[in-house]
Amino acid sequence: MSRNGSFPPWAVPYRFSVQRSRREAEFECAAGHASSARHIHSFEREKRRGDGHNLIAVLRRERGCSRQEATAEAHRMTIGCLDEYLGLQERVPEMCDELGLGEAVRDRVRMGVEAIQHWINGTYEWALATGRHAAATEGAVATAEPAGRGSVDDLLSV
Repeated sequence: MSRNGSFPPWAVPYRFSVQRSRREAEFECAAGHASSARHIHSFEREKRRGDGHNLIAVLRRERGCSRQEATAEAHRMTIGCLDEYLGLQERVPEMCDELGLGEAVRDRVRMGVEAIQHWINGTYEWALATGRHAAATEGAVATAEPAGRGSVDDLLSV
């Protein structure tokens, strides 16, 4: 709520928010997709750093499979999260109908859905634009990574 007591235009109305399990599932799918995609993009870099917490590394270790199989499974999981999110997103108008929401409230709900879409896309675009998950093979980051350093935060603290 803002200082003047009104809600921002994108705030989800209470009647919609009571559909908690649907909203949580939608958010979890979006978060799962963004997280899995980051793991795929960052695997090479994290491998060089010795980071064993990357999804592909975990799948290889837990399932005893090849890198190619683990990458394919991580990709399948990422697409699965996105497909599930898109399926939930398609049901939003139906849910609005069930709740009897008026057009003004539906506009706010649509803004919330669009915010999640922008979050998914923004996470991907940010990673590509900043090089945060890039597997650079030359330069200060690549030199620092074998020593367990090389993130932007590590380099700024030097």
